[in-house]
Amino acid sequence: MNDMTDDGLGNACAGLGEDVLVELRAIARVATEANGLVLTLATKVGGAAGAVLDRLPIAVRDRLGDLTEAALRESYRVAFRTQDGPVAGEAGWASGPGWHRAATAVTGAIGGLGGIATTIAELPVTTTLILRSIQEVARGHGEDLADPDVRAACIAVFGLGGPGRADDQADTGLVAVRLALSGKTVAPMIAAVLARYGVMVGQKALAQATPLIGAAVGATLNPAFTGFYQNMADVHFRLRKLERAHDPERIGACYDRIAARLGG
Repeated sequence: MNDMTDDGLGNACAGLGEDVLVELRAIARVATEANGLVLTLATKVGGAAGAVLDRLPIAVRDRLGDLTEAALRESYRVAFRTQDGPVAGEAGWASGPGWHRAATAVTGAIGGLGGIATTIAELPVTTTLILRSIQEVARGHGEDLADPDVRAACIAVFGLGGPGRADDQADTGLVAVRLALSGKTVAPMIAAVLARYGVMVGQKALAQATPLIGAAVGATLNPAFTGFYQNMADVHFRLRKLERAHDPERIGACYDRIAARLGG
């Protein structure tokens, strides 16, 4: 066991073995790097997250919540239906993180061809592809997709970080967000992640608002967001694995201390 004081982690990580600390450091790096990259890209293409809704057309702004909720519900209905088998892709769909990023690049390009109208039409398809990718990450970490708790945990990934994180004064960190989302069934989980995912949808709609130009933006933005959610799924399900083997509160406190040192 490492000397926690020498490592600068204090009592937060006391009692956890070196193997756990190594894993927590690795998880924290994934989360920090994922948030940094996607926030930089989103800001470049869509401006500051806090101003996104104000810059969207009123008609889109008024419907954004309903459209996002509908996309999440439709993606849940379709995505799990295509992953019923124990092996990824068994239901006849292609699979793999690279395939899902490529597929969302295509949907982003198609969605951006006609500006906001086609972007909104593309949203349920892209959301489904992202959720399928999240499911594959969960299964790769030994989770059972037939378990309702695991299905809700997959939806929870849409509420972990992402565009708007730096502007959200109520956000007290990944562990606090995960705690707030824990124990929810699918319907309440969709409602809980709606605001966070809605910011991403707003970024997409704003960035792809100009027809034709929006196609190029969508082809870049979609796979970046998909990769972000894949990484956050990796973070989420690796933490779940540690929480099953150790005291969840101790894991959370130690992760927070490590993430703070990394700037996450």
